[in-house]
Amino acid sequence: MEWEPNASLQSWTSFRLPAKAAYRLRCTQPEELLRLPELFPLEELPVLPLGNGSNVVFADDYPGIVLRAEFRGIRCIEAEEDTVCIEAAAGEPWHEFVVTCLRNQWYGLENLALIPGTVGAAPVHNIGAYGVEVQQFLEGLQVWDRTQNAFYWLPASAAGLSYRSSLLRTQFLGQLVITHVRFRLLRRACPRWDYPELHGFLRAAHVFHPSALDVFHAVVTLRRRKLPDPHQLPNAGSFFKNPIVPQEYAEELRRRYPQVPCFPQGEGMVKIPAGWLLEQCGWKGIRQGSVGTWQHHALVLVAYGPTTGRELLRFAAQLWRSVYERFGIALEPEVLILPPEAWQPEELLR
Repeated sequence: MEWEPNASLQSWTSFRLPAKAAYRLRCTQPEELLRLPELFPLEELPVLPLGNGSNVVFADDYPGIVLRAEFRGIRCIEAEEDTVCIEAAAGEPWHEFVVTCLRNQWYGLENLALIPGTVGAAPVHNIGAYGVEVQQFLEGLQVWDRTQNAFYWLPASAAGLSYRSSLLRTQFLGQLVITHVRFRLLRRACPRWDYPELHGFLRAAHVFHPSALDVFHAVVTLRRRKLPDPHQLPNAGSFFKNPIVPQEYAEELRRRYPQVPCFPQGEGMVKIPAGWLLEQCGWKGIRQGSVGTWQHHALVLVAYGPTTGRELLRFAAQLWRSVYERFGIALEPEVLILPPEAWQPEELLR
């Protein structure tokens, strides 16, 4: 275990914003967490687990412990005829975990290839791409509870996973640290390639009966085409969630904008790509000072030079306002903004 007071978080996030934590802590073994009450006043300090910091914006300094849980290990818990239960430590790099699963013929996660971050962060944000979400395969989580100084298992149903969110990034933020995650994966490949962009890419490549490996390579290629490498250009991927609106409103939008993409979500709801909305408002490839949007994807905010969390949020608020004024849709951030109350777009624009 290593810790440092009043420590910079700049190198711990993909946006590389200048924020500090009251304490910055690294743990390599879950058992080290049990020592924290001896070392820190946990009744006063929240504990924020941070993977690769690839989906977070610090608007201010963090008044608690920012913890990097560098736990490693992947093992098979049980194998049944059709499924297998895999346990992975929270610090495992997500993409490498997906590769390991494919190598061992554990299927289901190939659509989630190349998503930055760690295994522990995946259920926190319920990561998803190309028609697949982590919640479809999540079985349970081992967590350390700051308030009890104890480990216990949470079933997936208790984690409250929803679209790009969970109770782990809302109600339990600052309280629970994930140490291990269990997934129920498939022993027989059942490739998902019905997502329009992925389907079109494979058909253009004359792949009409794709294997799981074909889907994996297609996803990697598509993500590299669309998204900037955060090591080269600081970003956190998609900044906003794709809004989900009532079908009646989507139909009204389609009458006004016949080209608007719509994806039925069931129960009378429709998903509309936030990137499309932002492009219609002219935000693709726009730069203001040190911040801007990626030239190939309006949904990706990037830092072209030194900036602050507040400056980035003020720019994001302009995007929010333009979409709201034109389409009547209030975009929600997909990135985790800390503190959460820093995201007040109307106030940021005053």
